[in-house]
Amino acid sequence: MQGLLAKGGIVIYPLLICSVIAMAIIIERLYQFSKVDKQISDELIKRIKANIKEGKIEAAIKVAEESKGPITKVLKRGILHWNKRAEEIENQMEEVKLMEFPKLERYLGVLNFIGKITPSLGLLGTVTGMIKTFQILSMNGEAQQLAGGISEALFTTATGLIISLPTLAAYYFFITKLEGIVNHSERREIELINYIKEIGGDDEI
Repeated sequence: MQGLLAKGGIVIYPLLICSVIAMAIIIERLYQFSKVDKQISDELIKRIKANIKEGKIEAAIKVAEESKGPITKVLKRGILHWNKRAEEIENQMEEVKLMEFPKLERYLGVLNFIGKITPSLGLLGTVTGMIKTFQILSMNGEAQQLAGGISEALFTTATGLIISLPTLAAYYFFITKLEGIVNHSERREIELINYIKEIGGDDEI
């Protein structure tokens, strides 16, 4: 570790801190995303619809609970208000979305920030390394000392990129997953509202 710090100079410290934070967020987000279902199957939706049509609301909720995640919670709220107007059902489900989906987005902004700032930190290390090199040149330093300054400059740049690339890749991976979940949820919401309107569940206010 000391050798690593010696090669990168002072800039290597914030880079290492960024790498630890990014790794912790990636592991935590992978765990959170693994706990939720990304979609609700057509078969499950058919069973939910059948129970709603028969007025078995509790049974419909139990069927929905066979899937885990924010989509389930959104649909459960819609099922609970199945006898309201379509606008009210939509508002109720939208409220749940505003509470649940930000939980999946948590810390992703930090991940994006780390992915974008680490190359800049690496470039800062390059600048400090080159300054050190020119200082050595001005004092007629030895070749070994010059090599050390150049090595520091290149090492921090490489380190910044090594941290940035997988961090940004992870960020876009999670964002893509989240967008897929949100899009599927909206599709199922519309499907549920249209079905309730079709069977006349929104006649009451």
